[in-house]
Amino acid sequence: MKSLKSLVKGKTLIFGILLFSVITVVVSFAYKSSTTVTQPQLVTKIQETSTPSEFDKDLSKVVLSVNGMSCSGCIATIKAAVSDIKGVKETLVDIGSGTVEIYYDNKKLTNVSPIAEAISSSGYPATVRRVVSPEEIRKERTLAAARSQYYIASVGGYEIARNDFETELEIAKKKYAKTYGDNLFEGAQGEALLSNLIPQIVSRLINEGIFMQEISKTGFKVDSKILENELNDFLKNHGKNFEEFKASLMEVGYEPSYFKKKFETKVLINRYLNEKILAGASNEFEKQSLFNAWFSNARTLAEVIYYDKGLERLVQSLASSSSCGVSN
Repeated sequence: MKSLKSLVKGKTLIFGILLFSVITVVVSFAYKSSTTVTQPQLVTKIQETSTPSEFDKDLSKVVLSVNGMSCSGCIATIKAAVSDIKGVKETLVDIGSGTVEIYYDNKKLTNVSPIAEAISSSGYPATVRRVVSPEEIRKERTLAAARSQYYIASVGGYEIARNDFETELEIAKKKYAKTYGDNLFEGAQGEALLSNLIPQIVSRLINEGIFMQEISKTGFKVDSKILENELNDFLKNHGKNFEEFKASLMEVGYEPSYFKKKFETKVLINRYLNEKILAGASNEFEKQSLFNAWFSNARTLAEVIYYDKGLERLVQSLASSSSCGVSN
């Protein structure tokens, strides 16, 4: 799917950093301005294997912050570094947030320091963030199973609704089918297209979650009158009243209430970034630098938990398909 680099109208300078290309391409939801801010690539929860499926009363987990990771080669190096440590069972690597989770037998390994030391010695400085007990692991899995019916993932407690994912996917499929034909998603070629389309949509929703998690910490809000004015300006720019625009939304499968919710989220994020993150920048280079630093930190701190392991594997597969040199 073509990534959207939306241009932002007037004082709204950075709507384009949100890559909701499904909404913006299908319904032409794009503001115009002379400024575009490029968002860093977001790769979430990359792991090469699934977590152990059966609960083990001796199974603990150590979560580490690891610097310098950039691709699948880094994953292989880190896995190799800890493979000879007695008791290690699974190594899961989240490149995007700089996190490594290692499941281990707490009867065979009573001190996790050798894990951090081994990873650091392999060229990736590592520090222990926390140790998770067997009971906590069991609770995590039980909770994930219960929540997966309604949510696909959580970003630090900000839940990503399954309904949002399914809506975005259906709209994207309709858009492609309208352009390339109704049979586009049939057969092996269709499955391959979906395997690339789905993780892109998931990553964009995770991206929204990272923004919203950070904003919620500050209590930042946008007055309802401002939201109303923004929507009216948007409709005016498109030469339609809301009823006419609702009709165009329904044609492509969008519920007006869903569109309005996403619109308000975009306005909130855009205003937060302009007023709180980029306010001190004097030029576009400084804005890009400030945003990159802020987003990198937000992404590192965000704890992404997938409730839908199938979607997690698709994101993993797409991310691992890109190749790069090992960064030590």
